[in-house]
Amino acid sequence: MAHIGTAYTKGAGYFVNDDRPSGGQKVEDDVRTCPHCQAVILMRKWAAFGGFCRQCNAPVCGVCGKRMEVFGCEPFLRTIEKQFGIAESIRNGLGPPPEPQAIIYGRQIR
Repeated sequence: MAHIGTAYTKGAGYFVNDDRPSGGQKVEDDVRTCPHCQAVILMRKWAAFGGFCRQCNAPVCGVCGKRMEVFGCEPFLRTIEKQFGIAESIRNGLGPPPEPQAIIYGRQIR
């Protein structure tokens, strides 16, 4: 039986994956989304491998935790606004288009 109610789970969702009929196991956990990349974070795995953004005051996935060491806080909304700004400058003819960057930095959870 899973222990639900880990740290930083206020407002969290609940994840249930029952693979027992196909020979797997049942997995239950609290979930949140990373405020930097929108990846789904299983909170018990986050406790071991995740990071925490003090500016967002929220847990972030392990990938974004490592990115924060170099780039600081990168909220997902700011990334989208940046992409729209680049698109607007291209549309207005304000210089050559910059190198495209991926918007989503998270990883899939299996």
